Amino acid sequence: MNLGVIGAGYVGLTTAICLASLNHKVIIYDTDRRKIEKIKNKQMPFFEDGLQNLLEKTITSKNLICVDNIDNLVQDTDFCFICVGTPTTQDGFIDLTQILAAITSLAVSLQKNKKNDFVIIIRSTVIPKTTRSKILPILKEILGEQQFGLCVVPEFLREGQALGDFVNPDKIVIGGFDEQSKDLVEKIFEYFKVRAKIIKTNPETAELIKYTNNAFFSLLISFANEIANISEKISGVDSFEVMNALISDKRITTKLDAGDIVPELKSYLIPGCGFGGSCFPKDVRAILQYASINQVKTPILNAVLEINDERPRRIVSMAESLLGDLKGKKIAVLGLTFKPDTDDMRSSPALTAIEIFQNRGATIIAYDPLISKKNQENPFDFALAKTIDACLDKCNLAILFTKWAEFQSINSNFLKQHMENPLIIDGRGFLDQSKFERNTYYKIGFVK
Repeated sequence: MNLGVIGAGYVGLTTAICLASLNHKVIIYDTDRRKIEKIKNKQMPFFEDGLQNLLEKTITSKNLICVDNIDNLVQDTDFCFICVGTPTTQDGFIDLTQILAAITSLAVSLQKNKKNDFVIIIRSTVIPKTTRSKILPILKEILGEQQFGLCVVPEFLREGQALGDFVNPDKIVIGGFDEQSKDLVEKIFEYFKVRAKIIKTNPETAELIKYTNNAFFSLLISFANEIANISEKISGVDSFEVMNALISDKRITTKLDAGDIVPELKSYLIPGCGFGGSCFPKDVRAILQYASINQVKTPILNAVLEINDERPRRIVSMAESLLGDLKGKKIAVLGLTFKPDTDDMRSSPALTAIEIFQNRGATIIAYDPLISKKNQENPFDFALAKTIDACLDKCNLAILFTKWAEFQSINSNFLKQHMENPLIIDGRGFLDQSKFERNTYYKIGFVK
């Protein structure tokens, strides 16, 4: 099928590459010409495991074509995925500037090229009623009597695992205004019908499904962190042990004679220093604002953000309990991305904690396996080490924020090579405590 994608960011480019790898003919457009040129030259503008190889293949096969003129996209496609950003403003409201501009540009081109029966697919995350009340009126006003279809097809891609999530989806949600458009969009995903549940519904339900998805997994993380807070008040109680016991419950883990089937949600029921990234914080705030406007009380979702916002401060408090006054202390930060296998630092707990440390007079040096390698010049207002050895050198304290595989081998002997008085705070409960000497290793959610 001949498909278009507007927006060459994380969601847009991942969608375009994956669809092109399934032998669809895909044209991707972005207003950022430098980004389009980079993609055309087979260079990923961000890191996502497995996508570089697929980009090279799809560009070479010409299943993926990059354009910087929207008319080129419209003339040679029958569907278009809208995948532009919908960030939140400082007060938590969703910012529709990019998506409304994209819809307007697309509609103008459709009108100019006299393209009928074109199907527009909203892939960007928008709050309920946005497609009906904001997007549809623009299309009707510009296109007039021209026939078009409009659907909402949210994405459920996890950063660091986007390729696997796309090719092995558990559900594909199609929210449309008419059955014909929904049926046409379903054909795009024909390849997945044997493995994924196809949910055909109305636009508002599709919009809310996406927010519910992200709010639920955010809730699990904050629940685990609240249990960690309680555990820290009880000497000898390890919150990680508590959560693992919970996960073993047969209502969570399926018990079979051949062995247990542990659900993937286990990865969200782990205490830590908080969630980040481009989705969870933004989407929880957006749905909270939507609920507030509609006079719906949301004590649970309010608590999700309150608990999460507290986590970086909890790390700082742990550092103060070990070092006392932080002024003049040198602290090594291990990991800057909000999770491993991505270069995304948006809403990263590490960056929030670093700002607090700096405000209290500490000197920061950081190392991240991907960010340190990616940046030839330091873009931060703190030191960025090229190696973990350089990061730890003569530091008073090391703090692990990201579960990069490289960090898993850290132990007391390694720390002693670089630090006079080895001290480490494990903000993710990632390291093997048995490999550390007494009074060297401290982790969030556990007090000896």
